[in-house]
Amino acid sequence: MVSIVATATNFPSSYYSQEVLAVALRKYCMAMDLDFDLDTIDRFFSNVKVKGRYFALPLDTFYDMQGFATQSRATLETALNLFEGAVRKLLEQTQVDPQTISLLASVTLTIAIPPLEARLMNRIPFSPYVRRLPLFGYGCMGGAAGLSRIAEYLQGHPTEAAIMFVGELSSALWQGSLQLDLQSQVSQLAENPAIYSDIISNIVTAALFADGTAAILVVGEDHPFAQPGRPRVIDTRSILLPNTGHLMGMDIVDTGFRNILRPQVTEYLKDGLRKLIDPLLADHNLKIEQIDRWIVHPGGPKVLDTVAEEFGLEPQQLHLSWEALAEVGNISSATVIYMLNQLFASKDQPSPGTYGLMIGMGPGFSQEAILLQW
Repeated sequence: MVSIVATATNFPSSYYSQEVLAVALRKYCMAMDLDFDLDTIDRFFSNVKVKGRYFALPLDTFYDMQGFATQSRATLETALNLFEGAVRKLLEQTQVDPQTISLLASVTLTIAIPPLEARLMNRIPFSPYVRRLPLFGYGCMGGAAGLSRIAEYLQGHPTEAAIMFVGELSSALWQGSLQLDLQSQVSQLAENPAIYSDIISNIVTAALFADGTAAILVVGEDHPFAQPGRPRVIDTRSILLPNTGHLMGMDIVDTGFRNILRPQVTEYLKDGLRKLIDPLLADHNLKIEQIDRWIVHPGGPKVLDTVAEEFGLEPQQLHLSWEALAEVGNISSATVIYMLNQLFASKDQPSPGTYGLMIGMGPGFSQEAILLQW
């Protein structure tokens, strides 16, 4: 069995209420004299059930668009600082010597060549011989998918330890791409009414996503840190639903990056989850009723409502997801690790033998499930 030893999180210093962010977007639209119903912004910012979010790139730079190259350099440096903070917290918490880590994985949409784990090795003294695993393109599914890939590696290397750091800087989209994209889309609306759905998609993603990073230490079953009291990875599953890549992802457009999140996602979610989870539980002679802890990526209220409806879950069973969504928003790939960190810190610890499910969903449209046992 592969054991999860510890987690850590790291957030930027700037935290904004949802109301402040909505006002900022409204003011921009007004300043640009965009012919658009601004009440739509308030409605969607309210509907996503987010109270506030962390932004690494301050909101006071919202009108100060520096250009793609300058923005990319700032994003990369800021992301690296946040990841370094999360990993250092993890190392301090566990007193692990970074030289003993065999695998270092990074999961992010931040573009960097060399990748971020290589850059982090110049700041933290990992062994120069450590295996590196940069994982890109998973989006919101990244935390679960990355943990799955690490667990599969450690099954074949049971004496070793691995660290994964994961997270996104969604506020980078607020530094040019969002404003310019909305301006371009709204200007086309009169001649092309069909673009309205793209505008709404842009507003919804602007209302949901936030910044945050996390790190996790995972060890093989023969490692000295593989002690009782923390969850073990029992099994994992992945699924990609064919011809659904248009539902979720990120496009490169003339104005920069455009985040894609279509409302049809929930229509495919039920089918994908059933095909993913039912065989996973069946292979271990388990039923839904035996899952005590649900760590479900909070892609938005409709996503959580769909999961609850499909599996007959009570609101309390998804409280980790709802609380994460409300307090930090959708921090994409890092969210499930953040939720696991919150669970570790809570007084309500799972009893020995308890089962849990970690579920992520992301571009593809794809999903990842991890069966845990305490």
